[in-house]
Amino acid sequence: MKPEPLTPTDCRSVLATAQRIAPVDASAFEPLLRGMRVVQLRPQDVLLRLGDAPPMECFVLDGVLRSWLGDAQGRAVTLDFHMGPCAMTPAIARSRAGQSRIHCEALTAARVVLFEAQALSRVMVADGAVARWGDAVLTQELVRRVDRELSLATQPAKERLLALRSDKPGLEDTVPHHHLASYLGITPVSLSRLRGQLR
Repeated sequence: MKPEPLTPTDCRSVLATAQRIAPVDASAFEPLLRGMRVVQLRPQDVLLRLGDAPPMECFVLDGVLRSWLGDAQGRAVTLDFHMGPCAMTPAIARSRAGQSRIHCEALTAARVVLFEAQALSRVMVADGAVARWGDAVLTQELVRRVDRELSLATQPAKERLLALRSDKPGLEDTVPHHHLASYLGITPVSLSRLRGQLR
């Protein structure tokens, strides 16, 4: 997993992904693009480990990654899926005291763009357009997390599965179903039954 400079195509992909979140001018994003590097991941390659430093911001250009943690019984609990093209959860929401609070691994072959979280903070201070973009990223993440909490607390498993299908089309056919079950808060057996009912 050797970081490489972005190609012009990569730069366009990063900008297009960023602009889907909130309007941002290419010239305002240029200082960030200069510091970005792209890595190629194979299935099961680790992007982040608990405790990694320094915090990095990430764009997934293509492929699927999952964020996860181990629970008190040592089981891996899936926190989120990141399907390219997308911006991953902001570093401020997945790190503490300069260290990663989660693990993140590739579930498929993937291309991921990395850059220092501090670089984003510096550019946000210097440029109002990038600051507004950064605020939009954080707002989107807050809304997503609240929606997920409410879904886990109030919706039956069937509704959670249908919402996942709507939110991340094709994911169900791409990743191991035990990861999906973990994310939905149900057992793999329950997921299998639900899928059978919905066929």
